[in-house]
Amino acid sequence: MHIVHTEADGGKGGQPLRIINESLGMVERGHQVTLLCPEEAPLSELARKAGLTVVNLPLKRKNISNLLILRRWLNSHQVDVINSHNSADTWLVALANLFLPRAVPLVRTRHASGKPRNNRGTRWLFGTACTHVVTTGEALRYQLVDIGVPLEHSTSVPSGVDTARFKPGDKTEARRHCGLSVDDFWLGVVSHLRPNKGHSVLLQALAKIDNPRIKLAIVGEGPHRETLEQEIAALGLQERVVMAGHRSDPEQWFPAFDIALSPSHDMEGVPQGVLQSLASCVATIATDAGGTGDAIKNNETGLLIPQRNADALMAAIVRLYNDGALRKQLAQQGYDFLCRHLTRECMLDAMENVFTNACRAGQAR
Repeated sequence: MHIVHTEADGGKGGQPLRIINESLGMVERGHQVTLLCPEEAPLSELARKAGLTVVNLPLKRKNISNLLILRRWLNSHQVDVINSHNSADTWLVALANLFLPRAVPLVRTRHASGKPRNNRGTRWLFGTACTHVVTTGEALRYQLVDIGVPLEHSTSVPSGVDTARFKPGDKTEARRHCGLSVDDFWLGVVSHLRPNKGHSVLLQALAKIDNPRIKLAIVGEGPHRETLEQEIAALGLQERVVMAGHRSDPEQWFPAFDIALSPSHDMEGVPQGVLQSLASCVATIATDAGGTGDAIKNNETGLLIPQRNADALMAAIVRLYNDGALRKQLAQQGYDFLCRHLTRECMLDAMENVFTNACRAGQAR
Protein backbone atom coordinates (compact mmCIF):
# COMPACT_ATOMS: atom_id res chain seq x y z
CA MET A 1 0.00 0.00 0.00
CA HIS A 2 0.94 3.63 -0.41
CA ILE A 3 0.01 5.08 2.98
CA VAL A 4 -0.11 8.87 3.33
CA HIS A 5 -0.17 10.53 6.76
CA THR A 6 -1.38 14.11 7.11
CA GLU A 7 -0.80 16.29 10.16
CA ALA A 8 -1.68 19.95 10.67
CA ASP A 9 0.59 20.30 13.71
CA GLY A 10 0.81 17.82 16.57
CA GLY A 11 3.42 19.67 18.60
CA LYS A 12 6.45 17.90 20.06
CA GLY A 13 4.75 15.27 22.20
CA GLY A 14 3.61 11.72 21.61
CA GLN A 15 1.67 12.32 18.39
CA PRO A 16 4.61 12.89 15.99
CA LEU A 17 6.53 10.08 17.70
CA ARG A 18 3.59 7.72 17.10
CA ILE A 19 3.38 8.73 13.44
CA ILE A 20 7.12 8.22 12.92
CA ASN A 21 7.28 4.91 14.80
CA GLU A 22 4.28 3.56 12.92
CA SER A 23 5.54 4.83 9.55
CA LEU A 24 8.98 3.27 9.99
CA GLY A 25 7.31 -0.02 10.85
CA MET A 26 5.13 0.09 7.74
CA VAL A 27 8.17 0.82 5.56
CA GLU A 28 9.91 -2.19 7.15
CA ARG A 29 6.88 -4.27 6.16
CA GLY A 30 7.21 -3.22 2.52
CA HIS A 31 4.69 -0.39 2.30
CA GLN A 32 5.33 3.04 0.81
CA VAL A 33 4.77 5.87 3.29
CA THR A 34 4.58 9.63 2.65
CA LEU A 35 4.04 12.27 5.33
CA LEU A 36 2.28 15.55 4.46
CA CYS A 37 2.61 18.39 6.97
CA PRO A 38 3.54 22.07 7.19
CA GLU A 39 7.26 22.84 7.20
CA GLU A 40 6.98 24.47 10.64
CA ALA A 41 5.39 21.40 12.26
CA PRO A 42 7.87 19.52 14.50
CA LEU A 43 6.91 16.32 12.66
CA SER A 44 8.57 17.63 9.50
CA GLU A 45 12.11 17.76 10.84
CA LEU A 46 11.74 14.73 13.11
CA ALA A 47 10.45 12.53 10.28
CA ARG A 48 13.16 13.64 7.87
CA LYS A 49 15.83 12.83 10.45
CA ALA A 50 14.25 9.39 10.80
CA GLY A 51 14.66 8.85 7.05
CA LEU A 52 11.00 9.14 6.07
CA THR A 53 9.59 10.84 2.96
CA VAL A 54 8.12 14.22 3.92
CA VAL A 55 6.25 16.64 1.67
CA ASN A 56 5.55 20.08 3.11
CA LEU A 57 2.03 21.32 2.40
CA PRO A 58 0.03 24.08 4.16
CA LEU A 59 -2.43 22.00 6.19
CA LYS A 60 -2.71 24.09 9.34
CA ARG A 61 -5.71 26.13 8.23
CA LYS A 62 -8.99 25.17 6.58
CA ASN A 63 -9.26 27.50 3.58
CA ILE A 64 -9.79 27.29 -0.16
CA SER A 65 -6.13 27.84 -1.03
CA ASN A 66 -4.90 24.98 1.16
CA LEU A 67 -7.73 22.75 -0.04
CA LEU A 68 -6.78 23.29 -3.69
CA ILE A 69 -3.09 22.62 -2.98
CA LEU A 70 -3.90 19.35 -1.21
CA ARG A 71 -6.37 18.28 -3.92
CA ARG A 72 -3.76 18.96 -6.61
CA TRP A 73 -1.19 16.83 -4.76
CA LEU A 74 -3.62 13.94 -4.23
CA ASN A 75 -4.77 14.12 -7.84
CA SER A 76 -1.20 13.71 -9.09
CA HIS A 77 -0.18 10.79 -6.83
CA GLN A 78 -1.39 7.23 -6.48
CA VAL A 79 -2.51 6.90 -2.86
CA ASP A 80 -4.21 3.87 -1.34
CA VAL A 81 -5.15 5.22 2.08
CA ILE A 82 -4.79 8.46 4.02
CA ASN A 83 -4.31 8.59 7.79
CA SER A 84 -5.08 12.06 9.19
CA HIS A 85 -4.13 13.18 12.69
CA ASN A 86 -5.62 16.64 13.41
CA SER A 87 -8.90 18.40 12.82
CA ALA A 88 -7.73 20.81 10.11
CA ASP A 89 -6.00 18.23 7.92
CA THR A 90 -8.89 15.78 8.35
CA TRP A 91 -11.33 18.39 7.09
CA LEU A 92 -9.07 19.29 4.17
CA VAL A 93 -8.74 15.64 3.11
CA ALA A 94 -12.47 15.03 3.53
CA LEU A 95 -13.36 18.05 1.40
CA ALA A 96 -10.69 17.29 -1.20
CA ASN A 97 -12.16 13.81 -1.54
CA LEU A 98 -15.45 15.35 -2.65
CA PHE A 99 -13.72 16.76 -5.75
CA LEU A 100 -11.39 13.89 -6.67
CA PRO A 101 -12.26 11.47 -9.50
CA ARG A 102 -12.02 8.70 -6.89
CA ALA A 103 -12.06 9.40 -3.18
CA VAL A 104 -9.13 8.04 -1.17
CA PRO A 105 -10.12 6.01 1.92
CA LEU A 106 -9.61 8.24 4.96
CA VAL A 107 -8.63 6.90 8.40
CA ARG A 108 -8.63 9.44 11.21
CA THR A 109 -6.46 8.80 14.28
CA ARG A 110 -7.52 10.62 17.47
CA HIS A 111 -4.57 10.88 19.85
CA ALA A 112 -6.14 12.94 22.64
CA SER A 113 -9.17 12.47 24.83
CA GLY A 114 -10.86 15.83 24.29
CA LYS A 115 -14.50 15.16 23.46
CA PRO A 116 -15.39 16.11 19.86
CA ARG A 117 -18.15 18.62 19.20
CA ASN A 118 -21.57 17.11 18.70
CA ASN A 119 -22.80 18.93 15.62
CA ARG A 120 -23.82 17.99 12.10
CA GLY A 121 -20.43 18.77 10.59
CA THR A 122 -18.47 16.70 13.08
CA ARG A 123 -20.90 13.79 12.79
CA TRP A 124 -20.51 13.85 9.00
CA LEU A 125 -16.73 14.07 9.27
CA PHE A 126 -16.28 11.11 11.62
CA GLY A 127 -19.25 9.00 10.58
CA THR A 128 -19.31 9.45 6.79
CA ALA A 129 -16.20 11.17 5.41
CA CYS A 130 -13.88 8.91 7.42
CA THR A 131 -13.82 5.30 6.31
CA HIS A 132 -12.68 4.38 9.82
CA VAL A 133 -11.57 6.08 13.02
CA VAL A 134 -8.64 4.95 15.16
CA THR A 135 -8.28 6.04 18.77
CA THR A 136 -5.22 5.58 20.94
CA GLY A 137 -7.30 4.36 23.88
CA GLU A 138 -10.54 2.48 24.42
CA ALA A 139 -12.14 5.32 26.41
CA LEU A 140 -11.74 7.60 23.38
CA ARG A 141 -13.88 5.27 21.26
CA TYR A 142 -16.84 5.78 23.58
CA GLN A 143 -16.55 9.54 23.25
CA LEU A 144 -17.31 9.03 19.55
CA VAL A 145 -20.35 6.90 20.37
CA ASP A 146 -21.75 9.93 22.20
CA ILE A 147 -21.82 11.86 18.90
CA GLY A 148 -23.38 9.01 16.95
CA VAL A 149 -20.34 7.12 15.64
CA PRO A 150 -21.00 3.37 16.10
CA LEU A 151 -18.33 1.25 17.81
CA GLU A 152 -17.83 -0.86 14.68
CA HIS A 153 -16.70 2.30 12.87
CA SER A 154 -13.71 2.72 15.21
CA THR A 155 -10.78 0.73 16.58
CA SER A 156 -8.55 1.40 19.59
CA VAL A 157 -4.86 1.03 18.73
CA PRO A 158 -2.54 2.29 21.50
CA SER A 159 0.90 3.51 20.50
CA GLY A 160 2.96 0.35 20.82
CA VAL A 161 6.38 0.58 22.42
CA ASP A 162 9.56 -0.71 20.80
CA THR A 163 10.66 -3.44 23.22
CA ALA A 164 14.02 -3.72 21.49
CA ARG A 165 14.72 -0.16 22.64
CA PHE A 166 12.80 0.06 25.93
CA LYS A 167 13.66 -2.96 28.04
CA PRO A 168 14.70 -3.92 31.58
CA GLY A 169 18.16 -2.72 32.60
CA ASP A 170 20.58 -2.62 35.52
CA LYS A 171 19.47 0.07 37.98
CA THR A 172 22.94 0.96 39.28
CA GLU A 173 24.42 1.22 35.81
CA ALA A 174 21.46 3.32 34.62
CA ARG A 175 21.81 5.75 37.52
CA ARG A 176 25.48 6.24 36.84
CA HIS A 177 24.72 6.89 33.17
CA CYS A 178 22.03 9.46 34.11
CA GLY A 179 24.03 11.10 36.89
CA LEU A 180 21.55 10.12 39.61
CA SER A 181 22.66 9.15 43.12
CA VAL A 182 22.89 5.38 43.48
CA ASP A 183 21.54 5.02 47.02
CA ASP A 184 18.45 7.24 46.93
CA PHE A 185 14.89 6.21 46.03
CA TRP A 186 14.13 7.73 42.64
CA LEU A 187 10.77 8.64 41.23
CA GLY A 188 10.76 9.50 37.54
CA VAL A 189 8.47 11.15 35.02
CA VAL A 190 9.28 11.35 31.30
CA SER A 191 7.03 13.63 29.26
CA HIS A 192 6.70 16.97 27.53
CA LEU A 193 6.45 19.80 30.07
CA ARG A 194 2.88 21.03 29.62
CA PRO A 195 0.40 21.97 32.37
CA ASN A 196 -1.91 19.04 31.62
CA LYS A 197 0.90 16.54 32.18
CA GLY A 198 0.40 17.00 35.92
CA HIS A 199 3.95 17.80 37.07
CA SER A 200 2.64 20.45 39.46
CA VAL A 201 0.41 17.92 41.24
CA LEU A 202 3.38 15.55 41.48
CA LEU A 203 5.51 18.24 43.10
CA GLN A 204 2.75 18.90 45.62
CA ALA A 205 2.61 15.18 46.42
CA LEU A 206 6.38 14.97 46.84
CA ALA A 207 6.36 17.96 49.20
CA LYS A 208 3.92 16.09 51.44
CA ILE A 209 6.42 13.22 51.87
CA ASP A 210 8.89 14.06 54.63
CA ASN A 211 11.67 11.78 53.44
CA PRO A 212 14.78 13.33 51.84
CA ARG A 213 15.73 9.94 50.35
CA ILE A 214 12.73 10.04 48.02
CA LYS A 215 13.77 12.13 45.02
CA LEU A 216 12.31 12.95 41.63
CA ALA A 217 13.80 13.16 38.14
CA ILE A 218 11.75 15.14 35.61
CA VAL A 219 12.85 14.26 32.09
CA GLY A 220 11.53 16.42 29.27
CA GLU A 221 11.33 19.95 27.99
CA GLY A 222 8.49 22.32 27.21
CA PRO A 223 6.71 25.62 27.90
CA HIS A 224 5.90 24.74 31.53
CA ARG A 225 9.54 24.44 32.63
CA GLU A 226 9.93 27.89 34.16
CA THR A 227 6.72 27.51 36.15
CA LEU A 228 7.88 24.14 37.47
CA GLU A 229 11.23 25.55 38.51
CA GLN A 230 9.42 28.27 40.46
CA GLU A 231 7.18 25.69 42.12
CA ILE A 232 10.18 23.55 43.08
CA ALA A 233 11.77 26.55 44.80
CA ALA A 234 8.54 27.57 46.52
CA LEU A 235 8.05 24.05 47.89
CA GLY A 236 11.68 23.79 49.04
CA LEU A 237 12.39 20.80 46.81
CA GLN A 238 15.60 22.01 45.18
CA GLU A 239 17.65 19.21 46.77
CA ARG A 240 15.14 16.51 45.85
CA VAL A 241 14.22 17.27 42.24
CA VAL A 242 16.39 16.99 39.13
CA MET A 243 15.21 18.80 36.01
CA ALA A 244 16.98 16.70 33.39
CA GLY A 245 15.63 18.50 30.31
CA HIS A 246 15.09 16.84 26.96
CA ARG A 247 16.96 13.55 26.56
CA SER A 248 17.45 11.59 23.37
CA ASP A 249 17.96 8.41 25.41
CA PRO A 250 14.86 8.01 27.59
CA GLU A 251 15.35 4.25 27.41
CA GLN A 252 18.43 4.76 29.62
CA TRP A 253 16.43 6.66 32.25
CA PHE A 254 13.52 4.34 33.00
CA PRO A 255 15.69 1.54 34.46
CA ALA A 256 17.15 4.13 36.87
CA PHE A 257 13.76 4.70 38.52
CA ASP A 258 12.26 2.83 41.46
CA ILE A 259 8.84 4.13 40.43
CA ALA A 260 7.81 5.73 37.13
CA LEU A 261 4.89 8.17 37.20
CA SER A 262 2.33 9.58 34.79
CA PRO A 263 0.34 12.26 36.68
CA SER A 264 -1.51 13.58 33.60
CA HIS A 265 -4.97 15.05 33.55
CA ASP A 266 -7.13 15.25 30.41
CA MET A 267 -6.14 15.06 26.74
CA GLU A 268 -4.47 11.65 26.73
CA GLY A 269 -4.64 8.46 24.75
CA VAL A 270 -2.38 5.92 26.44
CA PRO A 271 0.71 7.98 27.39
CA GLN A 272 3.87 6.68 25.79
CA GLY A 273 5.76 7.24 29.04
CA VAL A 274 3.47 4.67 30.69
CA LEU A 275 4.14 2.10 27.99
CA GLN A 276 7.86 2.77 28.10
CA SER A 277 8.00 2.32 31.88
CA LEU A 278 6.10 -0.98 31.64
CA ALA A 279 8.48 -2.15 28.91
CA SER A 280 11.39 -1.26 31.20
CA CYS A 281 9.85 -3.43 33.95
CA VAL A 282 9.48 -0.51 36.37
CA ALA A 283 6.63 -0.18 38.89
CA THR A 284 4.27 2.47 37.54
CA ILE A 285 1.76 4.89 39.07
CA ALA A 286 -0.56 6.70 36.68
CA THR A 287 -3.72 8.75 36.73
CA ASP A 288 -6.89 7.57 35.02
CA ALA A 289 -6.55 10.17 32.24
CA GLY A 290 -7.84 9.29 28.77
CA GLY A 291 -7.02 5.71 27.82
CA THR A 292 -4.35 5.14 30.49
CA GLY A 293 -6.52 2.43 32.05
CA ASP A 294 -5.96 0.30 28.96
CA ALA A 295 -2.39 -0.25 30.18
CA ILE A 296 -2.54 0.30 33.94
CA LYS A 297 -4.91 -2.13 35.59
CA ASN A 298 -5.08 -1.04 39.21
CA ASN A 299 -3.18 -3.35 41.57
CA GLU A 300 -2.34 -5.62 38.62
CA THR A 301 -0.05 -3.83 36.14
CA GLY A 302 0.46 -0.72 38.28
CA LEU A 303 -1.46 1.70 40.49
CA LEU A 304 -4.19 3.79 38.87
CA ILE A 305 -5.25 6.89 40.80
CA PRO A 306 -7.63 9.85 40.31
CA GLN A 307 -6.46 12.90 38.38
CA ARG A 308 -5.40 16.16 40.08
CA ASN A 309 -5.24 14.47 43.48
CA ALA A 310 -1.95 15.13 45.29
CA ASP A 311 -3.04 13.15 48.35
CA ALA A 312 -3.83 10.04 46.31
CA LEU A 313 -0.54 10.36 44.47
CA MET A 314 1.38 10.78 47.73
CA ALA A 315 -0.33 7.71 49.24
CA ALA A 316 0.49 5.59 46.18
CA ILE A 317 4.15 6.64 46.27
CA VAL A 318 4.44 5.91 49.99
CA ARG A 319 2.72 2.56 49.56
CA LEU A 320 5.20 1.39 46.93
CA TYR A 321 8.14 2.89 48.79
CA ASN A 322 7.26 0.80 51.84
CA ASP A 323 6.50 -2.40 49.91
CA GLY A 324 9.38 -3.59 47.77
CA ALA A 325 7.67 -6.91 47.05
CA LEU A 326 4.63 -5.11 45.61
CA ARG A 327 6.86 -2.89 43.47
CA LYS A 328 8.52 -5.96 42.02
CA GLN A 329 5.22 -7.76 41.47
CA LEU A 330 3.56 -4.82 39.70
CA ALA A 331 6.65 -4.23 37.56
CA GLN A 332 6.73 -7.85 36.38
CA GLN A 333 2.99 -8.08 35.76
CA GLY A 334 3.03 -4.77 33.91
CA TYR A 335 5.93 -5.94 31.76
CA ASP A 336 4.21 -9.24 30.94
CA PHE A 337 0.95 -7.47 30.03
CA LEU A 338 2.72 -5.01 27.75
CA CYS A 339 4.62 -7.76 25.93
CA ARG A 340 1.32 -9.53 25.20
CA HIS A 341 -0.78 -6.53 24.16
CA LEU A 342 1.03 -3.21 23.73
CA THR A 343 4.21 -3.69 21.72
CA ARG A 344 5.16 -1.96 18.49
CA GLU A 345 4.38 -5.16 16.59
CA CYS A 346 0.88 -5.27 18.12
CA MET A 347 0.33 -1.69 16.94
CA LEU A 348 1.64 -2.40 13.44
CA ASP A 349 -0.50 -5.53 13.05
CA ALA A 350 -3.62 -3.60 14.09
CA MET A 351 -2.92 -0.57 11.89
CA GLU A 352 -2.03 -2.73 8.89
CA ASN A 353 -5.40 -4.45 9.32
CA VAL A 354 -7.22 -1.09 9.57
CA PHE A 355 -5.53 0.22 6.42
CA THR A 356 -6.18 -2.99 4.48
CA ASN A 357 -9.87 -2.99 5.39
CA ALA A 358 -10.14 0.71 4.53
CA CYS A 359 -8.67 0.05 1.09
CA ARG A 360 -11.12 -2.79 0.51
CA ALA A 361 -14.01 -0.56 1.56
CA GLY A 362 -12.79 2.11 -0.85
CA GLN A 363 -12.58 -0.35 -3.73
CA ALA A 364 -16.11 -1.56 -3.02
CA ARG A 365 -17.56 1.92 -3.48
